[in-house]
Amino acid sequence: MYWYSARWMEVFVLQWQILVLTNSAFLVVLVGFFRMLPMLAFGLVSGLIADRVDRRTLLLWAQLVNASAAAGIAVLALTEHLELWHLAVLVTMLGVGWTLDLPTRRSFMYDLMGPRGVVNALALDNIGMDGAKMMGPIAGGLLWPMIGTGGCFVLLSVGYLLTFWLYLGLPACPPPGAASSGPALRRLAEGLAYVARSPVILGVLAITVVANLLGFPYTNLVPVVAKQVLGLGSQLTGLLFAADGIGATVAAIYLASRGDLRREGRVFAVGSICLIACVLLFSFSQWFPLSFALLLVVGAGNACFSTLQSSLILISASDAMRGRAMGTLILAIGFGPLGAFQIGVLASALGAPLAITVTAGLGLLCMGPIVWKATGLWNFRTD
Repeated sequence: MYWYSARWMEVFVLQWQILVLTNSAFLVVLVGFFRMLPMLAFGLVSGLIADRVDRRTLLLWAQLVNASAAAGIAVLALTEHLELWHLAVLVTMLGVGWTLDLPTRRSFMYDLMGPRGVVNALALDNIGMDGAKMMGPIAGGLLWPMIGTGGCFVLLSVGYLLTFWLYLGLPACPPPGAASSGPALRRLAEGLAYVARSPVILGVLAITVVANLLGFPYTNLVPVVAKQVLGLGSQLTGLLFAADGIGATVAAIYLASRGDLRREGRVFAVGSICLIACVLLFSFSQWFPLSFALLLVVGAGNACFSTLQSSLILISASDAMRGRAMGTLILAIGFGPLGAFQIGVLASALGAPLAITVTAGLGLLCMGPIVWKATGLWNFRTD
């Protein structure tokens, strides 16, 4: 859970720091852009690596990358030498760590739990992730006034090293024999061809692209809306930023308690639509309690989306293709930086609330036809 808390704390602290220094919505959004850029650039490659290398080793390397980048930000901030180009480089490094971690860790979970236990395992994983999304921004909002950006990133770097130490206790996980050899480009082509033949995976990827391009970029503007529209300070901004994490935690606990969910495809699609619809409503709110409540519901939709997104792919994919199938998911998630850049440009021209309105509205318009056409995903159920 610390790994996730660190991720959301670092995002909030950096966005708030830049907002205080520049009052620029576009520069705030650039944090999210560089954070997710490696997913777009290396998503497919990360899945291929997860199929060819011991997965525990990859998880350990991801923590070292994160710890090094966080330590770099801490040193530069404490010595008052931190500049925007430093953040661009070091935040991109943090994105590389996340890009290595996600397909590897979730494929590893399938290896440990199997198809019958993976939905519950991922629901529990998302409880940790969503609880961390709740705690990370709150912690950042409380700590930033006391110890500043440098102090926050010292804590983050130490925490990543602690996670590295904990991962040393995991069992080794060698790659499947069928996926461990052969030319890399041929293996990538095989993975893409395999995904193209799977209607369930294609449906998940299409919804994921829309959500990351037009739905989730709103998170980059939450601090801007909080400060410029709602008139909040860092503490209440951290609480607002954490609202969808609170809603997602409650919903993920419910999903984990359900045992065998069965109608995974339908829950995934409905949760995704609910998520974007409530983001659209959030863009019109000028009252903190209403904004907070809407983001709680966004979080509940996000729990359905994020838990079942990986589960559907892991269940549908064969053993030899699982890492590469997850790599295509990372590529789909990698549309996030394009969405972040787009909403940043719109926010500079139209203001943060209207930028969220435009992107979430387009997201809803795109989501309807995808769900209507993705009958394989809608009708998918485990036996």
